[in-house]
Amino acid sequence: MSDAGRFPSSFDSAAEMQPDSPRRGLGSDPVFGGILSTQFLGAFNDNFFKQLVLLKCTEAATTSSHDLQPLALAAFALPFVLLSGLGGYISDRFSKRTVIVWCKIAEIAVMAAALQVLLLKDLESSAQLRLLIVVLAFMGAQSAIFGPSKYGILPELFSHGKLLPVNGAIQMTTFLAIIFGMAGAGIALDSLGNSLWFCSMIAVGIAAVGTATSLLIRRTPIAEPNLKLRPGNLFIPGDIWTLLRREPQLARAILVMMMFWFIAAVAQPAVNTLGENVFHLSKTRTSLIAASIGIGIAIGCVVSGFANKGAATDGARWTTRGGWMIVGSLLLISLLASGTLGRPAQSADQIQGMLQSIGTADGMEWSLRFSMLLLGISAGIFVIPIQVYVQETPPADQKGRLIGAMNFATWIGVLLSALFLEIMNSVATFLGGMGDAFSFQFLVFLTLAILMAPVALLYRLPSTNKINVEAEDERVIQ
Repeated sequence: MSDAGRFPSSFDSAAEMQPDSPRRGLGSDPVFGGILSTQFLGAFNDNFFKQLVLLKCTEAATTSSHDLQPLALAAFALPFVLLSGLGGYISDRFSKRTVIVWCKIAEIAVMAAALQVLLLKDLESSAQLRLLIVVLAFMGAQSAIFGPSKYGILPELFSHGKLLPVNGAIQMTTFLAIIFGMAGAGIALDSLGNSLWFCSMIAVGIAAVGTATSLLIRRTPIAEPNLKLRPGNLFIPGDIWTLLRREPQLARAILVMMMFWFIAAVAQPAVNTLGENVFHLSKTRTSLIAASIGIGIAIGCVVSGFANKGAATDGARWTTRGGWMIVGSLLLISLLASGTLGRPAQSADQIQGMLQSIGTADGMEWSLRFSMLLLGISAGIFVIPIQVYVQETPPADQKGRLIGAMNFATWIGVLLSALFLEIMNSVATFLGGMGDAFSFQFLVFLTLAILMAPVALLYRLPSTNKINVEAEDERVIQ
């Protein structure tokens, strides 16, 4: 395949286009290690910084009448809506591996901008928070371009039989990064206070290491070197609309992913509000409850990606089971959030480290963590088979743009989640009257369970065994 139209880059010489061997174990493949490490480090930085901003918003909400979490969430999501289509175009127009490397370089710049904001002296806390939300928007822009190449490159790097375990491993490490990133943000805010610039310096270093590990990824050819940029490429291109009309099951899968990420986007800020403003827990304890979702997703990804490997249904039954488990876990969280069964005990020392917070938690707090863990397990079981289906169904020259279209749809869901949170905040304020509006936070989780129930009842994932794969070990890389 011609290299015409490829990004001129010396990075390409660092990895040769060697085809994946179906017999080679993933553990001995440096490409697998490179993409796993790159994804882990990027996800850690993303979630550390996002959780830091969200927790600063909940902190500000205790002294003002308005919670800025929906604004922060919208700032993070809007670039995905505006740029995911462009990211899909870029991933098909240029080598996906080169796009990944340049996105990691951009991550260094974003983390450096966050460091600069935290180093600004004599800046009011409200002004600093709004500047951090602006940086969060740039982080969303970088991730929007990164996403289609990150997932679109997997079928180019790995044989068909490895895609389920590869996706499971990537999602598992992604959510391990979420765990450490979210917990780390709470600990940093409780422990460092005005010295967060130190953590931001570490984040810049992590971005630099992630850039280095991206060089281990094997260079891939350009899927469509003559692809022209048209207005449709900025959102959903015409040929992708044609594909979705021809494959209605693929369109339904994307809509379900949109619904899934809507729920996921609501969950994190809702848990932050529940922990800090309803149960009055420290930022560390709140982040540990939220991080339990990440632990659960990591477990669910292992179950879905490895235990289901080779099953005749290719994950279809697991998606249905995961959907009902999501409904059940959201109902359990709603019950616990209502305070009907009690509230977590307040410790004398609210500013605690991670290990101390784990050790001093009472039964109610462990129940909250367990319910979040169950939600995460359910999410992992539910989403991995759908993700593999979307990766494998489209033709090779449309994978990047199809994943860009999926990202566009899912981030519309995330953007709608910000509107949903704002509406729920208004409802809680109305119901609370002059009292404590935060006490109605359980309604958020109850509403999510109601919204998810029709998906669990009606959606059935097609078996990926029905996809017309020319040969199991056919490689795009020749």
